Amino acid sequence: MSAIKETYNVLPRISFRWVKANQLELDSLEVDTSVPYAYGEIKTTLDVESLNGRDMEMPEYFKGVNENMVALADKKSNAGLYMEVEENLSASVLITHRLHSENPVLVEKNVIVLRKGSKLDLVMDYSSDETATFSDILNKVEVGEGAELNIIKVQRLNSLSRHLESRFTKVAEKGKVNYISVEIGGKEAVVNYMTDLSGDESEGYVKNVYLGFGERILDLSHHMNHIGKKTISDMMFKGALKDTSKKVFRGTLDFKRGSTHSKGNEEEFTVLLSPKVKSFAIPLLLCKEDDVIGNHAASAGQIDEEKLFYIMSRGFSEDEAKKMIVESYIRPIVDLIPVEEIRELVLEAVDREIKGE
Repeated sequence: MSAIKETYNVLPRISFRWVKANQLELDSLEVDTSVPYAYGEIKTTLDVESLNGRDMEMPEYFKGVNENMVALADKKSNAGLYMEVEENLSASVLITHRLHSENPVLVEKNVIVLRKGSKLDLVMDYSSDETATFSDILNKVEVGEGAELNIIKVQRLNSLSRHLESRFTKVAEKGKVNYISVEIGGKEAVVNYMTDLSGDESEGYVKNVYLGFGERILDLSHHMNHIGKKTISDMMFKGALKDTSKKVFRGTLDFKRGSTHSKGNEEEFTVLLSPKVKSFAIPLLLCKEDDVIGNHAASAGQIDEEKLFYIMSRGFSEDEAKKMIVESYIRPIVDLIPVEEIRELVLEAVDREIKGE
């Protein structure tokens, strides 16, 4: 049995003690990591293999959601794949995870390597029945020179489950990563992404959609390290909170010495559907280079009453009107999911959550 530690997603610079947002604290939890895991489905044009001892080193400064959960997935995973795309080739992979009463624990480690000039489209879908489940994911990613990686992750677990994901990515010269994350499930959903834009003119993009309903806790930490010259990053987060849910966004743009002529941007927008929700946005800007551009913005607010009244005056109920507004808000990101079936599942989940079903 492994005891889950209580502290997650500690800010790289402690500065918000008064609002208690420097880190997340959860009740301890014990999980039987010896339980075997079975994949739902894997569709691929790539020769996806088990790890078989193949691995990738991570820097000491990457802590993920916390060091214990990273170590658990790194050393005691019950699932994991090695994905390597050779030079100048393109591939696609769809991994479906279905957790249930006979498959309740997922401790997953994936190693993803893109060689020079290659491209990979990877879709990862996590769902469950009504069983309380636990998932701890570690993704190690290396993107070679001029390569492009697109990862679409959809997490739609039930409201009894704890979901953790740590992801470290190193991007070489003129390489690019595009991350689309949809976090609309779980009792507690905690993610921590760190991207090292190591090569000159490398690029990193994150688009995230989230929904908080009931007593759900969402804790989203994203850290962009600008290391090479003329690197570009952009992070966009959009979501809605209802009932007594809580969301914390921790976004860090970190311009290292030598990252001259680099640009970074981070934006976070939240729709508040209840006066009892809690929404924290902590955009952090760290800089050791003088010739860079860093922008950040965050906003939170209720649905515009005039817009709501206008839609309802056209014959829609209040729940239907709110659904239309929230859906229009997140639809530009959801539409980027390349699998139509998963897009529809996400929109159906939004419909159920708004209606409280």
